[in-house]
Amino acid sequence: MISLSAGKIGLASILALVFSTALAQQQSATINKGKKVLTGSQRDSVRSVISAALIQPSWIFNSDLILYNTSNAAGLKTYYIADPDHSKSIRLFDGNELVELTSAYLSQSVHPTKVDFSIQGVSPTDPAILLCNVQGVALQYDLKKGIFGKVDPGKSASKPFPVKAVPRKDIWTFYTKDGAYGVYANNHNLFLKKSGALGKDSVVQLTYDGDPNYSFARKTVSNHNRGQRGPWLGEWLGDTHIGFALRSDQRKVRDLTLINSLAMYAPVRVDYKYELPGDENVTQYELWLLNADSAKMQKINIDRFPDQEVKMNQNQQSGGIYFTRESRTVDTIQLCRVDPYTFKTTVLITEVGKPILNDQLQTYMVINDGKEVIWWSERTGKGAYYLYDHTGKLKNAITKGDFVAGNIVDVNTKARYMILEGFGYKSANNPYHKKFYKVNLDGSGFVELTPGQGDHSIMPSLDKKFIIDSYSAVDSLPKCEIRDMNGKVRTVIPMLDHRTLTDYGLNMPILRKVKAADHITDLYGIIYTPADFDPLQKYPVICNVYPGPQVDGIPQGFNITPSNNAKLADLGFIVLQFGYRGSSPLRGRDFYTFGHGNLRDYALADCKYVVEQLAESFPYMDLDRVGIYGHSGGGFMTAAAMLTYPDFFKVGVSSSGNHDNNIYGKFWTETYQGVEQTKPATVDSSGKLHASFSSSAPTTIELAKNLKGRILLVTGDMDNNVHPANTIRLANALIKNNKRFDLMILPGIAHEVSGDYYRNLISNYFVDHLKNWKGFDVNMVQ
Repeated sequence: MISLSAGKIGLASILALVFSTALAQQQSATINKGKKVLTGSQRDSVRSVISAALIQPSWIFNSDLILYNTSNAAGLKTYYIADPDHSKSIRLFDGNELVELTSAYLSQSVHPTKVDFSIQGVSPTDPAILLCNVQGVALQYDLKKGIFGKVDPGKSASKPFPVKAVPRKDIWTFYTKDGAYGVYANNHNLFLKKSGALGKDSVVQLTYDGDPNYSFARKTVSNHNRGQRGPWLGEWLGDTHIGFALRSDQRKVRDLTLINSLAMYAPVRVDYKYELPGDENVTQYELWLLNADSAKMQKINIDRFPDQEVKMNQNQQSGGIYFTRESRTVDTIQLCRVDPYTFKTTVLITEVGKPILNDQLQTYMVINDGKEVIWWSERTGKGAYYLYDHTGKLKNAITKGDFVAGNIVDVNTKARYMILEGFGYKSANNPYHKKFYKVNLDGSGFVELTPGQGDHSIMPSLDKKFIIDSYSAVDSLPKCEIRDMNGKVRTVIPMLDHRTLTDYGLNMPILRKVKAADHITDLYGIIYTPADFDPLQKYPVICNVYPGPQVDGIPQGFNITPSNNAKLADLGFIVLQFGYRGSSPLRGRDFYTFGHGNLRDYALADCKYVVEQLAESFPYMDLDRVGIYGHSGGGFMTAAAMLTYPDFFKVGVSSSGNHDNNIYGKFWTETYQGVEQTKPATVDSSGKLHASFSSSAPTTIELAKNLKGRILLVTGDMDNNVHPANTIRLANALIKNNKRFDLMILPGIAHEVSGDYYRNLISNYFVDHLKNWKGFDVNMVQ
């Protein structure tokens, strides 16, 4: 086994080099109560060497062996093999030894710290022979003898698959498995190609009504554009000559407009399709089947709910074609199967969730060629998996207990078990930390594969006998363990010690559990403190917010790169980032749906109470100087908080906020605020179901008169997600109420704002206005 101290000594020498260089440059560092406090450049230097020292193990192809390496102060790597089968690790060689061992096979000399080395796999005839690549040269390494040699003919990690060259002009054609037929889209219509003798293929045009908003072509440029020519929307059903495609019809969906002021020569109008809450004309879905043998297209009647949302299960291999359809009210979903030969649609499972379904986690998997279905449901209040037969009859619950089942990682239909993510299991000290579990499909044999505290990621071996389990938290360095399928540790990969961070002046965020405004519900989040933190001082407080509900954006794992919150804290602030009630789908139905019907206000009381509660425990937090900032939904929440609690939140930066959810996306407002069907469904002349719906959400605009503090509104003028009109409408309301405010329009910027200017804009605003807050007369002088 490898001694862990070797890695620590190597890192210590690296860090010593960093600090000696820093001192030589006469960079200032002060000591506060015995703690090193570094300049920004010194911290960046430490972070870079720690980042380089973090180990990234990987499986060696076609084996249960793992390759990893460590580095010393000079960047010299030492390579190791972890062998979980025998619960041991083996040192291979360092860079000096590697160059010496392979020099006879390399055409040019190479520096030991620059040598390019990888292991491609093991020999199919001798597991003690590693098939390697050194400086682009294929060599084999004998583990028993410790020597390199030329690769024996016929020895390779795997047999290459025969690849049929595809002519450049044919790159868009998607062929059946036997190559007899191919399909592609051109001018948004569908074309069928039949392979002929001597390369003379015949082509048949199948559709003639193609349109950019009613297309058989996949989206290519962005979420709003399709290429005229390209791959078709659909898939082939297994190894058959039957294809299926879900075609969306957006021809009647409204257009929103932006002006590209930075276009060459003159501003350019940009239109895009966008559905608003309560719109009469929204996306409609059609399921089409293609029989290549007869060159016939068949439209399948899949209507059940007016304006339903339809999703396909791609890569289907069984005799049926599976899809889900969800009501516009987002409270009912059905799993359906279409017989590809009779075109009959059968409803297998109907799930009702009130007030809404958990659309973020809802999933299913068809297994055993359609004989069984694994189905996710929140029917007990916590997400769990259930096993159904091919007729839609419930066989049994697979997962049980007070935790939320997440995504499926793997299903072994022969051994009858599955591996899945999970959140909030009884052994976890944080319900947001992802962990992994194994359970038999009959619900027995539940095993926690990753018991360590932290946010986990796993990498199973090819044969699924072992996993690489890597985990960390925002306040602790990564750990890495190799475990078997009973959760037992087989070997440990040496990682850096947590003390490394604090010993060298890198203060880590503080994980904290507090109560919500109901004084009952636990909330979890992070406190960021300045690098030169002095608990005897008073610091202004800034809340970084995002209310969800689809995600809360709270970091969970370790990241050596400093976050915006950490950089803001180093300017002399205490920065808080917490998940409030209604902010995440990972804690069950009651938590997730807390804000339903109250899309503006649901997170505000929790945010305010978190700050007040923490200030009681940490007197260095100054409740007279509290700021708030956020982007998108966080920008919306920032403005709502400042206008709801104007005496509490003094300064805010609201970026790209959906301040008027009535002109934001249908998918968002109708799901999380609610939507009602106002008229019975009718059938139009084409046989399509239609109905009328209504949705109305409260806005920040209604609260504009309450502003007392300083607020900066930011939006990109090319934001096609949260239209700039959201920000402009709030600005207009503030003007009408005679309020002073700041407005920044970012030219040419869409929704995902980033970059140094944007980050510095936020930092400067808080430094200028919150740090030395002495009050502000928000009303315009008459």
